[in-house]
Amino acid sequence: MPRLLILLHLILFASLAEAKESNDSSLIERHNRSAVEEIAQERVHVAEFKWHSTSTPFIIVFWLFLACIAKLIFNRASSLTKIFPESSLLIAVGLAIGILLEKTQVNKSHFTLESHSFFLYLLPPIIFDAGYFMPNRAFFKNWDSILLFSVVGTLFNALAIGFSLYLLSGIFTFSHPFTTFEILQFSSLISAVDPVAVIAVFEEIHVNDFIFVNVFGEALFNDGVTVVLYELFKQFSSLQEVQAIDFLAGTASFFVVAVGGLVVGLLAAFLTAIFTKYSEHVLILAPCFILLVPYMGYLAAETLSLSPIIAIAVCGMAMKQYIKGNVSTSAANSVKYFTKMLSSSSETVIFLFLGLSTVAKSDIEWDIVFITLTILLCIVVRTIGVIIQCAFLNRFRGKTFSMVDQFILCYGGLRGAIAFGLASSISSSVAAKDMFLTATIAVIFFTVFLQGSTIRPLVNFLNVERKKTEDPTMTETVYNKYLDYIISGVEDIAGQKGHASLVHDFERINNNVLCPILMKDHAKTKDFDATKIIRAYAKLTLRDAMGVTKWQPQQPQ
Repeated sequence: MPRLLILLHLILFASLAEAKESNDSSLIERHNRSAVEEIAQERVHVAEFKWHSTSTPFIIVFWLFLACIAKLIFNRASSLTKIFPESSLLIAVGLAIGILLEKTQVNKSHFTLESHSFFLYLLPPIIFDAGYFMPNRAFFKNWDSILLFSVVGTLFNALAIGFSLYLLSGIFTFSHPFTTFEILQFSSLISAVDPVAVIAVFEEIHVNDFIFVNVFGEALFNDGVTVVLYELFKQFSSLQEVQAIDFLAGTASFFVVAVGGLVVGLLAAFLTAIFTKYSEHVLILAPCFILLVPYMGYLAAETLSLSPIIAIAVCGMAMKQYIKGNVSTSAANSVKYFTKMLSSSSETVIFLFLGLSTVAKSDIEWDIVFITLTILLCIVVRTIGVIIQCAFLNRFRGKTFSMVDQFILCYGGLRGAIAFGLASSISSSVAAKDMFLTATIAVIFFTVFLQGSTIRPLVNFLNVERKKTEDPTMTETVYNKYLDYIISGVEDIAGQKGHASLVHDFERINNNVLCPILMKDHAKTKDFDATKIIRAYAKLTLRDAMGVTKWQPQQPQ
């Protein structure tokens, strides 16, 4: 027995010694490995691959570069762009790239157009560019029709499409059921005419200012109305029981959001004018203020749950005349080209990513009946609304809407990325979200591809008046001013306040009150008419002088 115990002790001691030796060897091996790694880290590397730190900006720059290459190819292929608008070609390129990436099983996180990025980064440059370069004379002459189309027309379209689809759900069987407020939420986003799509198509066909201002003005301001309606119906759909106080609060919210966006835009415009007025000794700051303050106004309106689209559009329109008097010609040209560059780049990326996101989205659900009914209702309801509104406006306007104008207004109701962004942000708790998103994509493709591609031959066939390419001469400009004053005088004699009287009254207040505060070296004279004529003369003289510098005389033979 003692011998057996001694043997067991020996075996136990040997096993412990072996375990200790193995632990010591593993510790030594681990120590040697860490020492090798430290030595390797201390060595100089010839090159190192750091994709993890540059992947996101590299992908963004790559997509911008790809979009520029696509636009360059389209501009060179003039025979193709005569048939299809550039926006539809960019969507087609996005679809092709999306299908290619789908086949290669690549990560889709960088290939979708998120609503957050769209509304905060891509949309503001386009809306600011549109407001800043809006023809103010044509806009204020048609402010009544623009407000009617953008507010009353959008409400009519949203309610008519929504309730029609809700009634048709009792006749046809759709993929998913929906409540009243859910379908109104969808109809509010699908009824909005998209300013990005309108700019992309209508600037290519060069329609006259009367049609362009009405279609684009509607598209610009009805987006603010659309977002308000969308958020309103979204809140209603989340409530268990909607009471009368909720409807009152929603109606008040509609006006507060729109008017609040207008006020924020005007404040941003006045701040920009004041900052540029006192930046004459640091000239490089003026373009910075012109670009940064409107975007801050956009973000402020978004933070306060107001309408950021209305804010930045009004800011661009209001600050234009004061900015041009505060900055040099070179600074104004720099702002012009930089704004155009930002707007064009954002527009290109939006349409490219619209095609990419269509393929990358995994929640696509095709309901042919729902899609067909939605497209038909969008066409029919818009046509009825335009005819009724134009019939009402023609009773009180000197410049009436002809049948051709009404047809272009009906046919130019293009949908785009704003509808897609809102549809993507629908809550996942809505059972019909996938069906709504797919129908939105179908409507966008139908309007951009079919209507956008056929509007040019229709404009040619109907012989629609085109925009004048040459600028008005000094004589035309002066006589147009005098004509406005004559009409204003006739309205005063008749005891009525029309467009001309309102514009004339605003110009007097602007010249006597606002311009001395917001513009440097502004001569406040009693002879207001002479001041306007002198200002127009100086503007035209500068334009003629710039044209002379570009002219090169022919070399003698």
